[in-house]
Amino acid sequence: MKICFGCKTTEKEVGISGRETWNVVIISLSFFAVFTAYLALQNLQSSLNQEDGLGVISLSCLYAFIIVSAILAPWIIKTLGIKISLLISWVSHILYTCSNFYPTFATLIPTSILLGLISGPLWTSQSVFISNNAYSASELNRADTHATLSRLNGIFFTFYELTQITGNLVSSFVLNKDEYNMTSVITSTCGCNDCPITTSGNETSKIVEPAAPTVYLMLSIFLAFDVLGFLCTAAFLPSIPKSEWAEQSNKKESFTACFSALQDPKLAFLLPFISIMAMEQAVLWTDFTKSFISCIFGIQMVGFVMASYGCATTISALVTSRIAKYTGRYVLFSFAAAVNLAIFILLYVWVPTENQKAYVFAMAVMWGLGEGIWQTQSNALIALLFPERTEAAFANYHCTKAASFTVYFVISLYVCVKVKLLLVIVLLVVGSAMYAVVEVHVYRNKTTVNK
Repeated sequence: MKICFGCKTTEKEVGISGRETWNVVIISLSFFAVFTAYLALQNLQSSLNQEDGLGVISLSCLYAFIIVSAILAPWIIKTLGIKISLLISWVSHILYTCSNFYPTFATLIPTSILLGLISGPLWTSQSVFISNNAYSASELNRADTHATLSRLNGIFFTFYELTQITGNLVSSFVLNKDEYNMTSVITSTCGCNDCPITTSGNETSKIVEPAAPTVYLMLSIFLAFDVLGFLCTAAFLPSIPKSEWAEQSNKKESFTACFSALQDPKLAFLLPFISIMAMEQAVLWTDFTKSFISCIFGIQMVGFVMASYGCATTISALVTSRIAKYTGRYVLFSFAAAVNLAIFILLYVWVPTENQKAYVFAMAVMWGLGEGIWQTQSNALIALLFPERTEAAFANYHCTKAASFTVYFVISLYVCVKVKLLLVIVLLVVGSAMYAVVEVHVYRNKTTVNK
């Protein structure tokens, strides 16, 4: 099997058999149903559950425990298999949605921890499932592996990013019933000037929350989506054989796989690059939704803005997954990094006003175009660079992202938006430089092998 590492392929157009496509569509539909509910709730946590920082603290707990579950993911998947891991994950999502009907530290925190404990195996299972189907299709059709991985990841992330449209439109249309959902602060404390309430001399923005019956209606709709995702996986998703590594590895190797994978310098150098993929989303989910949308325009606008982001991400995932074989992944990654850098710099100096709503939508659309690239190409990158140990590599990938989310959510309780934006700008520059080193290393090795 010939693998083209990030280069422009001259091989024939990728062909994907019906079986592999069907498998990817089924898992995509399951994720679409469940994450329609989850992502919309996640976008609202910093605005909806503001009391004592409950929303942000719950996200911190969730992603902190994803670190643990990502480390254990190879062993869990080896023990349970991919399909059972997914079904347990969907049950956890149902419980998490239910806890939002009565969000307190006694209800929301435990379900967030439970969801975190299963999310590592969830995302590792998804990555391995699609990668295995891509390798199968590539061998069957004698097609370019990078193109096949990009196409199948493109199918999945097109469905996945559609959840940003459906879930956020549901939340905004339901919450828009409350006409009083406006902020209760002056705009000078919004945007880049927004700070935690614990910061001396600058009180945080306070968003007026919607009425309980309105929230219950929204949560009931989301709960129905969760159940639908569970039923789709249970009824239609096929089980796939365990990989050769999973079959041959013992319990100790499964436990330590996440750490042993770091012995590969390529993965170690990619850690800052993987980290920025998480932190740019954390900025979006917490600071952008609260400080730049809810604070100025009211919580009911979050869903509409994020739906435009989801639409752009969906189109980007679909298009870039098809053109990747012509451009190579490094061109796409460079574009995504440039978009994020421009956005972060703008957010650092910008305090939005009520007559600048169009700017917020435009920024969300540009953000979405970059996000579609991060999602599709990062999974293809890991699968290509570590084809023999996909479970361990993806476990490390998701563990790094979870750790980065956790760090960002924790510091959000103590530092202002401007400080966090400086952090992500520096990390973006450093991570992109280290990614470039990996690409040069891979290119040189490939050139040596060809000679």
